[in-house]
Amino acid sequence: MNPYYKSLTEDIEALMGSGRYKEAKRIIQEELSVPYVERDAEQALRRMDDMCSLHIEETVEGKNFELSKLIEGNELQKEKAVSLLLEMNLRKAHSEVQKLLDSSLLEEFKGELIEALMEQKIDDPYHIVKDGLDITFVPSTILPARNDPSVQEARQLFDTWFMSSNPSLYNFCMRLLEQEIYEIRPFDLSEIDGLVLAKSIVRLVYEAMQQEEELDRFLKANGLEQTADYTLAIEKRGDNHEM
Repeated sequence: MNPYYKSLTEDIEALMGSGRYKEAKRIIQEELSVPYVERDAEQALRRMDDMCSLHIEETVEGKNFELSKLIEGNELQKEKAVSLLLEMNLRKAHSEVQKLLDSSLLEEFKGELIEALMEQKIDDPYHIVKDGLDITFVPSTILPARNDPSVQEARQLFDTWFMSSNPSLYNFCMRLLEQEIYEIRPFDLSEIDGLVLAKSIVRLVYEAMQQEEELDRFLKANGLEQTADYTLAIEKRGDNHEM
């Protein structure tokens, strides 16, 4: 085996030794795809490729076994199941996702799953019961937050109001906005005025910090006293679960 292939196989063996089988397999496949591979090197690469495939299959099977147990578990276990699914190809996990959407899992975590389905452009239908309604939705057709004009306006307002003057408050508002997006999925926020959305989140932040006087000053300083307000979905979580 020439020095190039000797060095290559040693690098691949090192990746395999550290458990990085997917990365090792990718390099092997790239090398085997070239027009000519030295015969003894090709044989070594194919052996390592088989070993990588075996370990990858075992990992997936183990993850699927763990996932099935977590889905049937308590709330914390269901939340861990969501974390596992977020790392997977969800086209191969339709039934697992649907079981969690049908379960007592918190709406925010269901929203995270729906966001992942949207990101992977899944076009299979799912159903969810929300506010007493049985809803069927196709993830790939849902308006993403990056294209939602109300969400974008709220983010821009947070930038203007707090990014430079109060970064902590800015981060708090952005975090609550993200939670609101998850909480309402599979719906979007496009029918809510962006200014009303932003004001409602700021109001909730100040209330959470028990700073009503600061809220009043903020509203007056930005001419928002007469701007409408509404109850956010994240404020209603206590109707079914403790916040």
